[in-house]
Amino acid sequence: NFLQQLRHPNVCMLLGYTLTEHEHEVMLSELMQCSLLDVFKTLHARVKEEERRLPMKRALRYAIMFAQGMNYLHLCSPPIIHRDLKPANLLLDFSDTLKVADFGLAKLRPLPKSGASNGGASEPFVMTGETGSYRFMAPEVFRHEEYSEKVDVYSFAMVTYNMLHGAAPWAHLNGVAAAKAAALDLDRPPVPRHWDARLASLLKDAWAADADARPSFAQVLTRLGELDEGSKAAEAAGCNCVVS
Repeated sequence: NFLQQLRHPNVCMLLGYTLTEHEHEVMLSELMQCSLLDVFKTLHARVKEEERRLPMKRALRYAIMFAQGMNYLHLCSPPIIHRDLKPANLLLDFSDTLKVADFGLAKLRPLPKSGASNGGASEPFVMTGETGSYRFMAPEVFRHEEYSEKVDVYSFAMVTYNMLHGAAPWAHLNGVAAAKAAALDLDRPPVPRHWDARLASLLKDAWAADADARPSFAQVLTRLGELDEGSKAAEAAGCNCVVS
C-alpha cells in the first residue's frame, strides 16, 4: 500500500498488487527496458578496454537520476531505506531514464522520538545485518551494527564507482571477500588520479567509514549539479580535455 503511493520520475512505479487463486503474489510495475547491470555486461563484451566504461557525461547523468530517486525515498515520512542498491536494481526505461527498483529488502525507518536533539536525522536503529548484496553493502550492515539511511549513500558511491571505473569494486574478489575488505580492513577501491578531484572527493565522502560523515542525498545532488554545470560549461567553451 505504501509503495503504490510513491510517485517520482526516478523510482520505478508500482501499478498494482494481487493474489492469484493459488495464493501467488503478483506485483505489476511500469515497463522498463533493461537494468544498469545489463548495460555493464554489454560494455564488458567490447574488445577495447577504453570502451568498457560509461562515457563520463552519461555516467554523471545516471548518477544524478539515481541520487534524485534516493533523495525522494529518504525524504518520505517515514523515510524509506532501500538496503539493496546495486546495478541489477537500477532500471532504465525506453527513454534512458534511470529508476530505482526492487524494494524487496526496503525498510521504513522509524520516525524519531519527539524532542530528539538531532531532529532524527540519520538516527541509527537496530535492523537486520548482512542485508543486501555484499559487494555494495555498507560496512556497518556487514558488521551487524546499528545503521541508518546512510547505508544507501555508501551503496550509491560504490555503484557510481562501478559506472566510472568500468568494473565492479574489488572485481578480483567474490562478494563476501569484498564486503570483508570494506568492513573489517576498511579498504576502499582505488580512485584514479586523473579523475576530477571534486568527483573523487564526493565518492570518498559517500563511502566514508563513519556513516555520520557521509553526505545526505540532497548534498550529493548539490555536488553532482556543480560537476554537471562545470562539464556543460567546458563543452560550450569548446574544451577538448577529457575527464574519465
